[in-house]
Amino acid sequence: MQRSPMKKLILAAMLAALPAAAQAGPPPARPKLIVAISVDQFSAELFARYRPTYRKGLRTLWRGIAYPVGYQSHGGTETCPGHSVILTGRYPAGTGIVANAWYDAAGNDTYCVSVPGQSDPKARGPQNMRVTTLGDWIKTAEPGARTFAVSAKDRAAITMAGKHADGVYWWEDGTGFTTSPSAGPATPAVTGPAGAFNAALFAQWRAAPPTLWPRPSKRCAALQKPYVFGEMPITGRVPPEMAAGATDGADFLQSRHFQDIVRVSPTMDGLTADFAIDLIRRERLGHGPATDVLAVSFSGTDYVGHRLGNGGAEMCVQQEAVDRAIGRLLKAVRAQRVPVMVMLTADHGGTDAAERQHDHDGQAARVDRTAFAKRLDADLRQQLGIDFDPFLGNDPEQLYIDPRADKALEARIRAAAIAWLRQQPEVREVHDSGEIAATVIAPGTPPDRLTNLQRLKLSYDSERSPDIVAVFAERSSFGIPRKTGDYVAGHGSVWNHDRQVPILFWWPGVKRQDRAAPAQVVDIAPTLAAIAGIAPPVPVDGQCLDLGGNCPK
Repeated sequence: MQRSPMKKLILAAMLAALPAAAQAGPPPARPKLIVAISVDQFSAELFARYRPTYRKGLRTLWRGIAYPVGYQSHGGTETCPGHSVILTGRYPAGTGIVANAWYDAAGNDTYCVSVPGQSDPKARGPQNMRVTTLGDWIKTAEPGARTFAVSAKDRAAITMAGKHADGVYWWEDGTGFTTSPSAGPATPAVTGPAGAFNAALFAQWRAAPPTLWPRPSKRCAALQKPYVFGEMPITGRVPPEMAAGATDGADFLQSRHFQDIVRVSPTMDGLTADFAIDLIRRERLGHGPATDVLAVSFSGTDYVGHRLGNGGAEMCVQQEAVDRAIGRLLKAVRAQRVPVMVMLTADHGGTDAAERQHDHDGQAARVDRTAFAKRLDADLRQQLGIDFDPFLGNDPEQLYIDPRADKALEARIRAAAIAWLRQQPEVREVHDSGEIAATVIAPGTPPDRLTNLQRLKLSYDSERSPDIVAVFAERSSFGIPRKTGDYVAGHGSVWNHDRQVPILFWWPGVKRQDRAAPAQVVDIAPTLAAIAGIAPPVPVDGQCLDLGGNCPK
């Protein structure tokens, strides 16, 4: 009987995940360089599916100490909260970064790395984050230690870098890698090399337009299949339709189409790796008097997952590309010939577009987010006799009551909305902020035993969290794609497909070991701190993972 390409991948993944007999050797004591890698939207499911196919950097890393199914234990599984957890050891309830954006008490929409009181709309920094990071801790303990962060996304770089980084870089469309004085130093020593990198890159592209999507391998080509996502038909081929014409015309570099496709292509992770490698060599990371920290977040898997889903040929090509990018990064790290520790995880998981997911999971469904929110607003306006929409924005999962409502009306809105939501077939649970705040989690509760309400508690902040949280069915895809480039899939839920992520530790000489224990992402920072020879100077939610005698007795 012929097996489908997807079944072959899954079978190989199961074989690869079998525990290795060899025991891990001890990690390096006080390494000169710690490299913390995040692959955005890299779910444990995606890792398991492609694990046998990795040939470069990801193959190296999964042959270290691997927790194939780790946990971002909280409920608000978005980019900013997830990245804020990785190097702080705190849940979003502690970092204060409860979502990519939230509404304040006055009803103002607040981006997670915007700068309070700053008039510059491009100002970005960690001011909304209430805690410090591993890099901050080491810099306090060890004079001469340095911290840098690189990502395509500002919110990923900033939340991993912390409060006192030496350089924080992200990609700005049409500009290249940039920074902000609110995120860290923006002196010529920091901005000059970025400007030179960008100038050389754009000159290269002007001379020869880049191939943003490589030709699919035979394995990836076998996954090409047409679908209709929402109202949008796609061929499922690589390169995808949305990339057509991106490099046409003499002025393609200035076109919004090209700038968009640079992000939504395997090219983005290659650029991130190139910049990080340039940074390693330029700053001679690992050669200073103390432990240096480099945080690198690869955003391409998230961009591709949102716009094209994670179950087709496009994601297969993306996984090959991020594997190569990480491989080049590791080669540059090893070339420094210093003791090094490398960690990889993800900010959150994700699920495929509902229509394709439905092929092997009948509960997957698509929800018209905007129509749902409008129905809720309209029904409550009529029921309560009010002349304004009771909720801010159009997110039916996180509901913030309009501050124009006084206390009495707010209570009526809250009660009516909860009753209405509980009648909707798409909704599985509804929780009020007061209920979430009062929830108790017994110490030591493993992440796979947390209830949905407890998961939401780990994302709760009294000043920033929504008034009502609606938990929709597992594998729900939000929004109705209608035109090429619309979002087709996402994340953000309390369900395990969004919470489960790999956690990998590697250093030269490590012996392969797979661990079935449900480690948490909050465990990473205290583990790396112990390896660096310091104790976290602030409370953390995680615990040190024993990688071979590194944890305090």
